[in-house]
Amino acid sequence: MEESQDQNVSQGIKETAATKVYGENQETRVRHWISLNRLIKKKSFYIPMGLLLFTLVLTATSVLIYTRDQHTIVEGVTISGIKVGTLTQDQAKTIIDKETHRLMSQTVKLDVDQQSPEVKLEDLGLTVTDELALQNAYDISRKGSIFNKLVTKMAAAKGINFDLTQKWDEQKLKDTLNRTLKDFSSPAVDASFEITNQNTMNIHSEHVGTSIDIEPLVSQIKGINIYKPISELKVGLKEQPPSITAAQLEDQKITGLLATYTSHFDPSQSARTDNVRIAAKALDMAIVKPGDTLSFNQIVGERTIEGGYKDAYIIVDDQFVPGLAGGICQVSSTLYNTGLFANLSVSQRTNHDLAISYVPLGQDATVAYPDLDLKFKNNSGGYLLVRTSTGADSVTIDLYGKVKPGQEVTITNTTESIIPPEEKRLVDETLAHGVSILKQQGQPGSIVNSVRTVKVNGKVVSSEPLRQSVYKALPKIWAVGA
Repeated sequence: MEESQDQNVSQGIKETAATKVYGENQETRVRHWISLNRLIKKKSFYIPMGLLLFTLVLTATSVLIYTRDQHTIVEGVTISGIKVGTLTQDQAKTIIDKETHRLMSQTVKLDVDQQSPEVKLEDLGLTVTDELALQNAYDISRKGSIFNKLVTKMAAAKGINFDLTQKWDEQKLKDTLNRTLKDFSSPAVDASFEITNQNTMNIHSEHVGTSIDIEPLVSQIKGINIYKPISELKVGLKEQPPSITAAQLEDQKITGLLATYTSHFDPSQSARTDNVRIAAKALDMAIVKPGDTLSFNQIVGERTIEGGYKDAYIIVDDQFVPGLAGGICQVSSTLYNTGLFANLSVSQRTNHDLAISYVPLGQDATVAYPDLDLKFKNNSGGYLLVRTSTGADSVTIDLYGKVKPGQEVTITNTTESIIPPEEKRLVDETLAHGVSILKQQGQPGSIVNSVRTVKVNGKVVSSEPLRQSVYKALPKIWAVGA
């Protein structure tokens, strides 16, 4: 029985040992399966990742190679339709320079009056430049990020064009057109006139001219598509009206004598008389347009020895002293009176410092070249003609123009006050004591107001105060012995 128990115990131990071995094997198999699963999972991750990484590296390498700067313009780029892709800048410039020269050398025909002169576009002011287009073409796929370079290069491969820069010099264009087409223009001729021996106007008719209508032609030329064959351009002509017509001259023509005035001089003062004659002759036949200014200094000009003027008495610092062209103020004063009686508007007039005797006080006009002048505005509505003549002791000035029937002009002078002369006594060492000699006869000064009255058919139509005249007194001077 004890043996039987021992056998049972032994059998139990064996079964227990077998069970333990089985359990250990089972656990090992589980561990192996888990490890295998883990390995399978890792391979499933790393293989795709490896493939993806390989693809990315391959793509990046391809992009780098594709966008690498080969110092040429990318493929697909054109400049004004000319392929420059895969060319260097210098190669492209050589080709495009020829194109710009060709474009500027094209000619255009100008159809005018059954003729067709040809002119180069370059001569008409066209300049075509390629610097900007070449630079823009070369810059493609060279700026920005790798991605930007890739995108711009791929886009360019589909085709991209840059135009050449063109510019027109409008002044050169107009100058060339005027020079080329000048023979097809005929300038307008204004109506003109000549003065007859009767101091009237003999009128000659105007002629309408023809000129090139430049502005539309300029617009046509600037609108030319220089990349296409240029057709003939039609040149328009337009009438060029004259500035002055015979009808205008007829309305403004001289119809008769407006006014005349004569003043007298001492012919024994030969130098002064010569000066009067020279100045009067310079005024003769002067013509003043309607609205223009009649200027004594402008017509007579500077008084010089070369012009024949001589020394005669003039007024300087309130004294009568010898001076060049003395006496011409008698001519200007005579003209002043003629202008007053012709009812011309006085623009500038200055009286003498001292009273003179050849015209009434208030009706004189002194002049000194170039600033001290006598000026009238020609408000007569017509042309003015100045005629002068000198006699043995007189100078006469006539004004011819558009006569207004029934017009009568009078001048009224009123002395406002008399300025008595001072008396001066100057010591003369050459005279004996108590001896006195009159060296200068004094004369009083005065203030004179003048009024111009205009009547038409006996009715007063205007009464115009003229500029006040102030004459200084000439002192009486005695030389006395010491």
